[in-house]
Amino acid sequence: MKIALALSGGGARALAHIGVLEILEKNNIKIDCITGTSMGAIIGALYAINTSCKNVEKILKDYIFNVMFSKMNIKKMQDDSKVSSTRNFIRRAKEAVKYGSQEDNSFISNSMFEEMIDTILPNINIEDTKIPFACVATNITNGTEKVFTKGTIRTRVLASASLPGIFPPVNIDNIYYTDGAFVNVTPVTATKIFKPDFVIASYVIGELKILEAIPTNSKSIINRCNSISNHLLYKELTKDVDMLINPNVKQTSWTEFNKFDLMVYEGKKATKNKITELNQKLNNI
Repeated sequence: MKIALALSGGGARALAHIGVLEILEKNNIKIDCITGTSMGAIIGALYAINTSCKNVEKILKDYIFNVMFSKMNIKKMQDDSKVSSTRNFIRRAKEAVKYGSQEDNSFISNSMFEEMIDTILPNINIEDTKIPFACVATNITNGTEKVFTKGTIRTRVLASASLPGIFPPVNIDNIYYTDGAFVNVTPVTATKIFKPDFVIASYVIGELKILEAIPTNSKSIINRCNSISNHLLYKELTKDVDMLINPNVKQTSWTEFNKFDLMVYEGKKATKNKITELNQKLNNI
């Protein structure tokens, strides 16, 4: 039986995927193929190469706390109560990063992000991972989804995780790509290329909230409608998933990488709560 794992985007929230992987490992649930979007692509690629959640955790933690925090001053941004706003995050990022981008299409040069990817991922092709892997990016020219299954893994993962407005688009074969979350935040449908028998998805974005009061201004109404649209797209793209694991991380900002251990814990907790049901479903196949 071939089991696929789809890992959603979500910035720091996606660190919960590490906890999901740990419990799957402890319960001897072998993952045969992985797809990932954005931060889920980073974690998925690391796992596909290392095949150990402990190795993935160590690699990411070493980089985030020893390099990323010092260069980007993320801790200062996290301490700002306004960090949950993308606009304010961008403002803080401009202040924090000492070498701003010279390009007009981003606020931060992709130099630091490329450095991160190059540090944590080896210079191999996607085809060379120990576990078959694919990542999703957005083709900003024609607005379509691109599922990368071949080529240099560093560049493809960089494209999948390049948040627009923060990092510039990534040029691959004269086509520009950006964060895959805009076309497929939880790449369940992308697993079809591997023809799995069972698909597990780890989703860390959060469910659509029921409003207690009607929005009172145009900005709130626009944001609400965007949330509804994204939620409906997510439901459509994940309708064929066999097991959905949804760690309780919705109160965490996507920039709060200092909550690393908490995110991993929530991933483990959510997976433990699903493990009996998961084993039953697998045994019935």
